[in-house]
Amino acid sequence: MHARLLRSLCGMALLLAFSITFMPLEGFAQRKVPSKELAARFIKLGMSYREGGDADNALYFLNKGLNLSRQTKNRYWEAAAYEMIGLVYKDLRDKDRAVQNLQKARRIYNDIIRSPNGSQVAIERELEQAQMMDYNSVSENENETALAQQVEVLRNQVDLLKSENAALREEIAMLRSENSFTPNRLEAAPPPPQSQYPAPQAPPRANGAYNSAFNVEPINMLDLDALENMNGFTSLEEALKNPDAVVKLDLQNNGMKALPPEIGRFRNLQYLNVSRNQLSELPREIGNLARLQVLNVSGNQIDIVPAELRRLQSLKQLNLSANLLKKLPPEIGSLTKLEFLDAGENRLTQVPAAIGLATNIRTLYLRTNSLTTLPPEIGKLKRLRDLDIDDNFFTDEDLDLVFATLPDTNIITQTQQGAQTGGGEEPLPENNGGQ
Repeated sequence: MHARLLRSLCGMALLLAFSITFMPLEGFAQRKVPSKELAARFIKLGMSYREGGDADNALYFLNKGLNLSRQTKNRYWEAAAYEMIGLVYKDLRDKDRAVQNLQKARRIYNDIIRSPNGSQVAIERELEQAQMMDYNSVSENENETALAQQVEVLRNQVDLLKSENAALREEIAMLRSENSFTPNRLEAAPPPPQSQYPAPQAPPRANGAYNSAFNVEPINMLDLDALENMNGFTSLEEALKNPDAVVKLDLQNNGMKALPPEIGRFRNLQYLNVSRNQLSELPREIGNLARLQVLNVSGNQIDIVPAELRRLQSLKQLNLSANLLKKLPPEIGSLTKLEFLDAGENRLTQVPAAIGLATNIRTLYLRTNSLTTLPPEIGKLKRLRDLDIDDNFFTDEDLDLVFATLPDTNIITQTQQGAQTGGGEEPLPENNGGQ
């Protein structure tokens, strides 16, 4: 009975999604969505994503539904969320998490359901299968998929090394041309300007030789959690003693009024935080940071972002919040790996149409600006999960258009408290008594 109910609910979700696709614009009237109904929506949507084989989106919406169910103390939907999360982990062959979530669901079902054939009975079979399945067996197709992913990673690394090698060759050619002078020119040449920062010191190799200034050995790209938790350099002077070894540079809240062009020396830098300083601009040399994944310049006085931003092809997180920006640069569209963009608390009056090219964005914060519209190209952000446009100047008609353009996105507006899904799915009837 329980399995039939799940299949029925998934069918309802797909039917509603189909009907909403062809709903006229007038159907997206803005209204406040009760938290209990919203919890049911998220859980049902997560179930649909699981049926479609999209575990990532399934877990995202199921966890949102779980959190709302806890807040509203709706124990039936809390149990349903745990159950579906457990089944997703079962699909992913994560035995420990599958069993853990299914056990939580069973405990709640046992507390609230008295029907002899209810969910507390049906889940026993699911739990038994999760405990007995052999999660160590990997199919031939899974092996092929993993191998293809490894090949793609290696190809990306080769492309990155090729681009770095080309850049180094250009620098060598430039230096050779600058140094091909006559003795007379040598006598007349002024002394080179002295930087306030020390020249880089090359670390010794294993065989005792030193790295050349043009022989940078790339450091492996780290995941974002590892970058966030690792200890980085907190002094620019110390970091510049050996710039090729610097992966993380945390210069937040130290009174900096300018970021020097020497920042471009850190060719292996993956994490840069210069938030809560007194910066009024970013140097063009920041475009040299080809391996940068995280850039946080929030809480400064920056009023324009340099066009060299487009060269940061590894960037995944960009925080521009709490500055003096009046517009976002169209170069944002060049950041094809960008997943998180926070441009809140600025003076933005428009968002460039090029934003639609950054198709990997999942979180976009535009709160507390002077926006009245968003470009229709924002509808191309198919992976966008959360959009915060709170505290702007949208009319009801503008908001209806945003909801229609992004029907599956969590949209926070200045007229709603909490999250809503602009016309997502009709709420399910609440069930507090079991089956």
